[in-house]
Amino acid sequence: MERLRPTPLLVVMTGLLVVASALFLASSLVPAVPPWINWLPIALSCILLARVAWRTARLDGMDRVARRLWRDLTVVPLLVMVGIAGDLRRALIDPTFDGVTHDTPTNVAYGLSILSLIWMLLRLPTGQRREVNHTARFALDAATVGVTTGIFAWYAIVQAFGSVGAAAGPNVVPMVVLAALGLCGSLAFVKISMIDMGGLDRTITRQLALAAALGAAGGGLTPLLFDLRPGLSSSHVTVCATMLCAAFAADRQRRIVGVPRKAGPRRRNSLVPYVAVAATDGLLLWIGAQAGGLVLIVAIAAVVLTALVALRQVHALLENDRLLRRIDAGQAQLKHRASHDDLTDLANRTLFEQRTREALGRSGRRAMSLALIDLDDFKAINDRLGHAVGDALLVVVAARLRECVRGDDLVARLGGDEFGLLLDGLRGDKATEVLDRITEALRRPVHALGYDLLVSASVGLAEGWAEAEPQELLRRADLAMYAAKASGKGRHAVYDAELEQHQAADAELGAALRQALDNNEFTLVYQPIVRLPDGHWTGMETLIRWHRPDRGFVGPDTFIPIAERTGLIVPLGDWILRTALRQAAAWDREYGDAAPREIGINVSARQLREPGFAGDVKEALAETGFDPERVVVEVTETAVFDGGMALDTLQNLVGLGVKVALDDFGTGHSSLGLLRTCPADTLKVDKSFVDGIGGRSEEAVIATAMIQITNGLHLQAVAEGVETAEQAETLYRLGYRFAQGYHFSRPLSPAQVAAHLAPATISA
Repeated sequence: MERLRPTPLLVVMTGLLVVASALFLASSLVPAVPPWINWLPIALSCILLARVAWRTARLDGMDRVARRLWRDLTVVPLLVMVGIAGDLRRALIDPTFDGVTHDTPTNVAYGLSILSLIWMLLRLPTGQRREVNHTARFALDAATVGVTTGIFAWYAIVQAFGSVGAAAGPNVVPMVVLAALGLCGSLAFVKISMIDMGGLDRTITRQLALAAALGAAGGGLTPLLFDLRPGLSSSHVTVCATMLCAAFAADRQRRIVGVPRKAGPRRRNSLVPYVAVAATDGLLLWIGAQAGGLVLIVAIAAVVLTALVALRQVHALLENDRLLRRIDAGQAQLKHRASHDDLTDLANRTLFEQRTREALGRSGRRAMSLALIDLDDFKAINDRLGHAVGDALLVVVAARLRECVRGDDLVARLGGDEFGLLLDGLRGDKATEVLDRITEALRRPVHALGYDLLVSASVGLAEGWAEAEPQELLRRADLAMYAAKASGKGRHAVYDAELEQHQAADAELGAALRQALDNNEFTLVYQPIVRLPDGHWTGMETLIRWHRPDRGFVGPDTFIPIAERTGLIVPLGDWILRTALRQAAAWDREYGDAAPREIGINVSARQLREPGFAGDVKEALAETGFDPERVVVEVTETAVFDGGMALDTLQNLVGLGVKVALDDFGTGHSSLGLLRTCPADTLKVDKSFVDGIGGRSEEAVIATAMIQITNGLHLQAVAEGVETAEQAETLYRLGYRFAQGYHFSRPLSPAQVAAHLAPATISA
């Protein structure tokens, strides 16, 4: 909000008020000053206010309610100007004009100006549900004030003129009516300034209320000036003050256009009627005291009765206020709960999307970014430690997210372990700095219900642009978040066109995967695991291959990650399991003891987290009749590192007799610590430790350490990726007794396996 600075208009109108005050003082002290001069400053003030009200109504960005108010307000000073023109004409042609006893056209003009003011205010929406009831209450309040004002005005005029007779004539009634209407107009502004108005702030309505009160006071005080000098009117000063107050309101309206306004507390009850009754009671007591005797006694009794009735009503109103405050508090709480998450008290998805839409509406003028935050492997914490621990973890994460952002940023919980972050005014490096702070904050251990947990999050960031829709921005952030998760978790990614291309390719490949599964386009191949040093086959590792009819061979490193993300790995894995077991059983039947003793089947982390996976394995074993002790489930370290359901599933498989092998051993998070909890029988040493083992001492040291670990834990070690005879000899010398790789055999089709087994069967 800009600071208030004097504008030329306000300076001029303030000057007119000073001139009007000086002329009024001079007229009261110097009889030679002609009374008509006093009317000139107020006439000019009316013209200036009409002009500024009209210009205010035409401001760009004006609220509809405020625009109508200022457009209607333009009429009021013009009607007052018509009345002033009538008084000025009377003052010029009639030196005895007292400034109060207006002619009929002038009375009509003044009356219409006040009625226009009241009508303008009654048209304003009050924001209350029962607008008819509000209007009725205002009408009753206005009638109360009008009667009170009329009584006081009548009494003041009678006192000023001595009696209601020829001196005042029939003009006393219009004077009383104008004074009462003026006070009613002031009352209207006062009431509106105390309630919540759309499009108008309370400073404006209070300034207008003051303007209306000054205008009403000007007409009411004039009869009291007759003793000072006939022809003087307090309106000569108060009208200028009225127009100046309204000009200040117009200036504030100009300065707050487009600035969001916070609604203040409402006042449900008005004290104006009680003040009016109290004032009338005071007048009654004053007159009763002057009359004395029975009149005074009756006046006192009437005042006591009205006071008792008023107190009873005030007590009822206060009780209603207490009930309404409780209702309002309950409604505020319900409104808050409708837009906030119960667990973390963060904004929920509805509020997040609403605020995103609002921020996008401003994105043409300022930058904005949106981030989606997904906790890595949160499900494992829920499965292993329970939902209470998971909820406690979410509360701590929510608090840390709040600490990492600015006060104007919005943090929301969108569901489960997914959070949203709206960074209004930030993009590029500034936005990624916030994500860096979040990543760093989440790396600190989280204490939740007695557990110290390590948590990480994958974050996707998308930047807003003009004409963007919230759902599209959320989709882009979601795409970036999954890219961050696919690149290793615990990091963030920013959306760009390349991600969109990858997403489109992934979507196309995902659809093709579904069709390939239905069309039986997948095949299995088997790579032998051999005994060192003679190379005798001891087992087979099952590998999947996909040959698309339209595009040829698709590598597993391409389609397996997509199958995991889309969930197709579950039905695909089930097909691999059953097909491999049927094939192994067929080799047993055909080749007997010459058949491979073990069949290894790769299982993904997604399959291990399926509640019924162990049951599916048991069913497949029963269906094929294959010995479970000859089945080896191969899993990566990362699949079971976080424990939870994956580790429980492995325990259930071991209970069936199935063996477990840790694949790619040594490349994961913390292999040595994992060996204490994972029920593994075999460690498959990753190819990266085998490459160059014959030429560099580092690989030999690592390979030696691993074979010592496996021997000490009574585990079987299998060296993967053996490609040369030199590597095989070195591994055997280091203590390895099992290996696999291209040096021994490439993956073979079932027919190629049969061709190898057949001679061994004949020789046996």
